[in-house]
Amino acid sequence: MLRLLAIVGIAVFHTFLPAFESMLGYGPNPVDTAVPVSAVSGTAWASWTVGMLKFVGAWGNHVFFMISGFFLVPRMMRDVLDGGGRRVRFRSAARRVLQVFATVVFYTAIMLAVNHFVPVIASGWKQWFLLGLEFVWVYALVIVAAPLLAEPLAHCARACGGALAALAMLAVVLMYAVNEHVAFAAVGSFGLLDWRKWLGALSYGLSFVIAGLIGYAICGTSAARGEASRPVANGASRADGSPVAGKMVETDKVVADETFARRPIWLRRGVWCAATFAVFAALAFAVAFAVSRGDYALLYKLSFKSTSAFSFALALGSLMIAVTGNRAVAADDGAWLPRAVQALASGILGFYVVQSLAGDIWKPLCERAMGVPLARAAAAASPIAQYGWLAAWFSVGIAFSVLFVLVVCVCDRCLRQPLFRALKLSR
Repeated sequence: MLRLLAIVGIAVFHTFLPAFESMLGYGPNPVDTAVPVSAVSGTAWASWTVGMLKFVGAWGNHVFFMISGFFLVPRMMRDVLDGGGRRVRFRSAARRVLQVFATVVFYTAIMLAVNHFVPVIASGWKQWFLLGLEFVWVYALVIVAAPLLAEPLAHCARACGGALAALAMLAVVLMYAVNEHVAFAAVGSFGLLDWRKWLGALSYGLSFVIAGLIGYAICGTSAARGEASRPVANGASRADGSPVAGKMVETDKVVADETFARRPIWLRRGVWCAATFAVFAALAFAVAFAVSRGDYALLYKLSFKSTSAFSFALALGSLMIAVTGNRAVAADDGAWLPRAVQALASGILGFYVVQSLAGDIWKPLCERAMGVPLARAAAAASPIAQYGWLAAWFSVGIAFSVLFVLVVCVCDRCLRQPLFRALKLSR
């Protein structure tokens, strides 16, 4: 479910990104019927909502890396400590990178065919294929680095797990201290080889590693306590390293409750729910403060690309809420909802590629659908009518995002995934 929510969050972010950028450009000026976005920038609650949605994209990206690292890194670390050869780890990483490249090739071929009827490469090959897919290329680089990182992480964890945890926390603090410095000092965009450009990639790589260490610690804690309920994967894995649903082995509920009561504080779901809510409240207050002062520059800096500490903290809290708790629900227990969620969530990599390569197709459709209620909101004669049209504008944008996710993920499930299984590129 968290994986699927991340996809929807990324879609919503891209849907409202043009409005956010237009709002920053227009500023907190009075509503002007000739400038539709002024209905947003001139209304405090709408500005606040758009500002909050700006953080959803980086949140979804961090969740994507964290889920992948949570499964893949502990597996490689255990292989190192068990004396496994490097060849196995590098072969596993190479298979996943091959899946990433094959996914890009698959959808690139489709988009090139579509380009004969609807232009999709208007921005040029560099922007369309290289910069447009930079997030996917960063993910591939992180997967390549995973076997190299697993060895020092495993040995450090065995020698002194506490010191490794302290170093990980220090790395997070230093990373986001530098990130915030860049965000508040940045002017304009960065070139492809600019170190500030790569800082965002390192931020996602750090999320991958942090989640992997958490996964390793949870496995060790569960093994030491004899966890009453644990997932047993059937051996299959996805492109991002997470296993497909396997059988859930559960004992008597009383035993599970007793085991839960012995969990350390950092494995309590309630603790993470409270911490995540506190971060969200702080973010909501910061955005409200910027909007109330009309300081859109501050709003931009707080949500600068992938460098937002808020997005990282919310993603970490979301991951921990998802992986902690007393009971788990098997995705193959016959219920339609878990199976549907699993089927849709498996298309996350395909969605990343499609939403980038097909931008010249879905963006005009989205702008056209959202343009009508936004123009009506700017021309509304009363605050109530304006409120209604702005609510309709948000509803149309979110509905478009959800529909886009459904269409892409269903197509990915029915087309790419069966083909890759037939070609032995995935299981």
